[in-house]
Amino acid sequence: MNKKLNDKEIKKITRNVPPTRYPLKIEQWYERQLKKLVKSWQTIAQSIVDVYISKNIKGGNVFLKDDNFTGYPSWIESLSLYFAIMKSTIEHSQSDVYLDNLTKQFVKSVDSFSFNNVKVQAKIAGIDPIKSNKETAAYVKTRIQENTSLIKSMRNDYIDKLQNDIYESITSGDGVTGLTKNIVKRTNMSLKHASLIANDQTGSIISDLDSYRAKTAGAKSYIWQSVEDQRVRPKHQELNQTEQQYDDPNGGDNGQRPGQPIRCRCVALPIF
Repeated sequence: MNKKLNDKEIKKITRNVPPTRYPLKIEQWYERQLKKLVKSWQTIAQSIVDVYISKNIKGGNVFLKDDNFTGYPSWIESLSLYFAIMKSTIEHSQSDVYLDNLTKQFVKSVDSFSFNNVKVQAKIAGIDPIKSNKETAAYVKTRIQENTSLIKSMRNDYIDKLQNDIYESITSGDGVTGLTKNIVKRTNMSLKHASLIANDQTGSIISDLDSYRAKTAGAKSYIWQSVEDQRVRPKHQELNQTEQQYDDPNGGDNGQRPGQPIRCRCVALPIF
């Protein structure tokens, strides 16, 4: 179903029904936390470079141990040791418990937000939505694990690519300034990745939980609603104010509900 509703139909369906809210503040909070992690990795990486690597670079060339420099094998071995120190320090800068608690706070906040979303909407129809059951508990647990894994994957990617950046900077004779520039460049790329993770995870989690609670409360379809700003993609402008079936593999954006496509903050207004 992809039925475009007119203003009269929209008003009839949405009369007295609170709008579906998007947890933007939760997304922004999570984004800040992820960026703090990335910035802490940058601080550690820069410290390792300053303490162990920069002092052994002169004029853009590597001279580890100065006059005792004996060729590539020695400085490559030393560089590998410094990289190992960097990797270990970054990995242990935030414990697994810390990362689990961070992602747990994020996912459970979105879960609570979702319940309140559907609760006020279903109340109009005299229905109490599910707050928590075996399915929602399992889903929340899975998304916590997924987000912890995403952070670790982002961290490993940062370390591996930064080490390669540093190695190439040294072998090309960039000097100390080049090392710092590469750290900043790699960090900025990871900061963008952090923003993407925060947006993608917030949108997909709220979409899944909202739709599950709405469907179990009796909703069969929903109205696709975009945020109606200049960043809304053309496809979602077309979908805006259309009635869609929750489980239609051909509906929505190629079968995806609002919030599921990358960088989508559209929402679904359930029809009870």
